[in-house]
Amino acid sequence: MEIILQITLFLLVAKIGGELAERVNLPPILGELLGGMILGPSLFNVLKPDDVMANISQIGIILLMFLAGLETNIGEMKRTGFVSLLTALGGVVVPLLLGLLVGYLYGWKITDSLFLGTILTATSVGITVRTLMDMGQLRTDVGFTILGAAVIDDVIGIIIFTIVGGVALNEQVSILGFLKLTGFIALFFLVSLKFGFWISGKLSRIMTALRTQEVSLTLTIIFIFALAIIGERIRVAGITGAFIAGIVMSNSPQKEVISNKVSSLGYGFFVPLFFVYIGVNANIYDITMIDLAVVVIILAIIGKIFGSGIMAFLGGFSRRDALKIGIGMVPRMEVALIIASLGLTSGVTSPFIYSLTVAIVLVTTLVTPPLIKLIFK
Repeated sequence: MEIILQITLFLLVAKIGGELAERVNLPPILGELLGGMILGPSLFNVLKPDDVMANISQIGIILLMFLAGLETNIGEMKRTGFVSLLTALGGVVVPLLLGLLVGYLYGWKITDSLFLGTILTATSVGITVRTLMDMGQLRTDVGFTILGAAVIDDVIGIIIFTIVGGVALNEQVSILGFLKLTGFIALFFLVSLKFGFWISGKLSRIMTALRTQEVSLTLTIIFIFALAIIGERIRVAGITGAFIAGIVMSNSPQKEVISNKVSSLGYGFFVPLFFVYIGVNANIYDITMIDLAVVVIILAIIGKIFGSGIMAFLGGFSRRDALKIGIGMVPRMEVALIIASLGLTSGVTSPFIYSLTVAIVLVTTLVTPPLIKLIFK
């Protein structure tokens, strides 16, 4: 019964924290994270990380990445145009280089430097979207560019993580090894997408034909886990397989049914457990170099504003609108936390970077709304 008690406490913390965050117009994830940190080793030490909760939270990661893929509309990405692509590239390249620079200056291992850079590339514009909606600015050129760039940014970030994770796990840092791994991952993406779309069509027809209760959910979960397992076995990354599963199912006639059922299972149970576990596993006492942490958090903010803003300006936006776009790309959330979590559990990065990532998420999420309101005045 011990595990039942743990799950109950984690869910209770998740829902109370999420509700409190919602009431002050912040993402529920932030409340779940803070709830885990407050009741974890960072403060009261009531909740403790263990292998069972770690394994359960992994299911949350897989379902979250599937849902992210499911909402990735390739056609919409094409329609958002060249400016969104430029903005996304700027928002990926500059933070990645800043992360590598910090690691180099502090004498870190190359894997730690790469992971920090990858974490800094990830964007989550949920808080930006909510703020722009409240201000009536979402359905503008600035709003559409932020949305398009964020989707492209996530895809690029996951690809970079897959490459960096492969390099770290294989301990290959040579140019030749890097190029081989990149080519292999590209091949995995192409083959998975090609056969995935075909399998997705077959699954949709089977779902329609069968009468078994909740068959669509069961078959979808099997498909998600199968691609995640394949990704993990060939050392690409389970989350990459889950993300691809979402992309190929996004064209399914059963998309709405699948989305509703997996969302209920994910956001109602597994995903909150993951974010509370992230908070519990993060220990503020692991952030031993406060000066470095402050520098990295500042660079996380400046890197996105500068990288995305400059490219938006080169894409034709005015200086002020380019600055709006840069600020809108600042928040980090789900993808950054997933990368940090997998980096820690696989042993290729340190507890310091893990806890620092949680701090980056908290700070960037809190500072973005006031910055957006200030620049839009």
